[in-house]
Amino acid sequence: MNIETSRIIIDDNLEMDVNTGVIGQGVVEVADTQAFPTEEIMSQIDKLEEAISDLESSFDPYSTSRLSQQGREGVYQKAGLLTNIVIGIMMALFFIVLLV
Repeated sequence: MNIETSRIIIDDNLEMDVNTGVIGQGVVEVADTQAFPTEEIMSQIDKLEEAISDLESSFDPYSTSRLSQQGREGVYQKAGLLTNIVIGIMMALFFIVLLV
C-alpha cells in the first residue's frame, strides 16, 4: 500500500513536503526528492530579521545602532539637532546676504 504525501509545488521542479517541511527538487515520474539545506536558509533569515530590527530601532532618536559603543544613547537626536542648526544658520546668512 502506497500512501501519498501532501506536497506544495513552489516552482517548476521545487516542492515542499507538508508533513516534514522539507523543500526538495521533485520529479513528476519519480517520487524521490533531493532535500535542500533548510538550516542555511533559516540562519540567513535570522540575519535578515536582525538587520530589520536594527533598521527599525534606528528610527527612534534615543536608540543606538547595534555596533555602537556604550554610552552612545541619543546620538541620532544630537546629530539631527546639529544638522538642523547648521542648515538654519546657513539659510539665515543667505537671506542676510540677499537683503544687503
